Amino acid sequence: MSELTAAEVRCHTKTSEFSASFVQKKDASDSSQLIMSWVHTRGRLEKGSGDSGKDLVMMVQGEFPQVVLSGVEGLSEGAVFSPNGTFFVVQTKDTLLLGNTDDLTTSHGWVTLMAGESFTGRPVWVKEDRVLFGVSGGAPKRDRLFCTLSQGTGTNTAVEVEMKGPLFVAEHGGALLSWDHSQEQIGGGEAKVAIVHRLANAMLAEIVMVALDNTVVGRSRPPPKILALDCRQEYCPPQVGFLASGALLLRLNALCFRDGSHVCNAQALQALPQDASNQAKHGLWVIEDLQQTPPRLTPVDVMPEEVHGSYDCYSGMYGRPGAVEGFKMDRTRHKVVATARHNTAGKNNNSLTYSDDLFELELSDTDSKLKAKRAINTKDESGKGCKIPVAIGEDSIIYHHRSPTESGDLWKSSDSNNNVASTKRLTKTMPLSLQRKLLVPEEVTIFNKEAPLRDGEKLPIHAQIFTPPKGDGDNSRPLQPLLWLHGGPMAQYSFDCNPLLSWLASCGYLVMVPNFSGSTGNGLEFMNRVLAEGCGVTDLSDCLACATYLQSDEAQVREPRLDLSRGIAVGGHSWGGYLAFMCMLQQQKNGESVFSCGIAAAGITDWFVQQRHTEVRYYDYALMGGWVYDKTIAARARDVSPISKATELRAPLLVLHGDQDIDVPFQQIPPFVEAAKRSPHPGASVEYQAYKGEGHGMAGTETQVDYLKRVKTFLRINLKPWDFTDNPHGEVTAY
Repeated sequence: MSELTAAEVRCHTKTSEFSASFVQKKDASDSSQLIMSWVHTRGRLEKGSGDSGKDLVMMVQGEFPQVVLSGVEGLSEGAVFSPNGTFFVVQTKDTLLLGNTDDLTTSHGWVTLMAGESFTGRPVWVKEDRVLFGVSGGAPKRDRLFCTLSQGTGTNTAVEVEMKGPLFVAEHGGALLSWDHSQEQIGGGEAKVAIVHRLANAMLAEIVMVALDNTVVGRSRPPPKILALDCRQEYCPPQVGFLASGALLLRLNALCFRDGSHVCNAQALQALPQDASNQAKHGLWVIEDLQQTPPRLTPVDVMPEEVHGSYDCYSGMYGRPGAVEGFKMDRTRHKVVATARHNTAGKNNNSLTYSDDLFELELSDTDSKLKAKRAINTKDESGKGCKIPVAIGEDSIIYHHRSPTESGDLWKSSDSNNNVASTKRLTKTMPLSLQRKLLVPEEVTIFNKEAPLRDGEKLPIHAQIFTPPKGDGDNSRPLQPLLWLHGGPMAQYSFDCNPLLSWLASCGYLVMVPNFSGSTGNGLEFMNRVLAEGCGVTDLSDCLACATYLQSDEAQVREPRLDLSRGIAVGGHSWGGYLAFMCMLQQQKNGESVFSCGIAAAGITDWFVQQRHTEVRYYDYALMGGWVYDKTIAARARDVSPISKATELRAPLLVLHGDQDIDVPFQQIPPFVEAAKRSPHPGASVEYQAYKGEGHGMAGTETQVDYLKRVKTFLRINLKPWDFTDNPHGEVTAY
């Protein structure tokens, strides 16, 4: 198979930010037409060119795509359609543009920001003439929520806008993630806005409600009301949406009690034991009475046959999802479509999958309760993968689909007269030349029989295995095993498009990518395993279980080309880099290294330096279970810091890091490298590259090319068997 280029591996050219709307035709047919939109990134351009390389593309179903905006700086969120689809807005670097779907053009800038400000979050329409939007930076230097004010009814002409507010200001160190508007008055009072407010301790987010009345300029508003608390927002972002009944639908990781009450603010959580958040439950919930204090959370059963909390209600991914992830309502707010998938708490934990399903819910005509209506069959056409609902019509649902060989496109699922759904592709934006190079992995469930903190109970671990296709020539050669670990750790390798994994396999390896303890997508309890005493312990144990599996008869039967003659390699970036360091310092009973070679990119080596200098301190506080200057935490931090055991390195190690990294501060890398080089063990060696001017992602074009070249060469030298004609450094020996 053809090898992917560095640009293809790093997705320099891609499509994202898909959206869609059903728009009523202005003719006698009384029918609607579907309009779709996405952002197309054309690739890396020279700095100073004045072209961002991003275009806003729009398309009417059945017609050709049109570039509406080209090379606009700051184009990141795509088009946001009004409830009836008549208008749309687009956020650029400093301007909120207003557009009309009649001719797919943007007429003018609706809001222009001041110097030092930028947009944050995604705009939300208030009926057809106003928009809620978030601003970051400026003064005060905090996230703020505003609402445009339309002074006039003619939306085909210039619309004057007055910025009021702000409606809400995030706390210092906090952020505004998303928001929704009730569209109507609630309980005889004013219309309401629900806001997801991430706190400075970013593991937490409060759901806040404020009043919105733009009819009286300058009128003071009542103070915000805190409705609920998300105790684990790193598992998946909370989401809010008002239903037609006036109830509020929430996706939440909530800490509930047997009497039906719940912890609804951070102050109440602080009064509980430190590990109380570990009892939070993930799912969809409804607050029926927003006036009640404290409000009551009622669980929504998306999968009625399963226990609430035993499935995930979001589409996980490693990176940006390609569309606005979360549940979607129709324009009447009576119907809801949500993504869901089983996790380890469900019935099928012996055969885990990271592929999504879509489910339709509907407000009951009898009691106005939101109830599950049906599962939507999408697998027959679009197949397994990650699915996000994008738009809901009268008899059809538009969704965004991603898979290992699909970077993301829009599909349509329609109901026929006999209630049998038919599915069709609406867009095809991925180059066929790239798609042909990508591999479809096999999903496997392995079991860690020695999992810590399980009281002897084995732990199911989801993993995917990438291999080159079987065939003649190179594709029939033996495959050496490589365990590649994702970052985070509160992230996941879902059944998604990740060209890096196909590239690694195409170099001639069996690549296993596990979702180890601490990963998302497998239930909150599974993610919580990596916190505090589990940090660097439970996740490492799962990696070692994967190594054991790769040496088993089952793995050999599954892939007869598996070649263990030079052992097993391990590698990863960020948290994956940290675990690669930890894995490389583990020994077998005979004193040999468990892994024969390793690649650690942007990984933690010293928890004391990490907590002291990182810009994501809340994350590392949660992982360590406290501050490293506490004596109890210090002992734990020392035990799981690779630098404490650097001289125990017994096999070749490649270390890659950006010298401007502030997520995993670079200061901790040179001391580890020097210590590892002092290892007395004959098999130990360290290859080290610090990338000048690069941050955590090492995103520079030249850096990415060099990164991939070093990884390929290192594995070829240290994992591939040598022969008499193929020089491990890439040169062909001449005879």
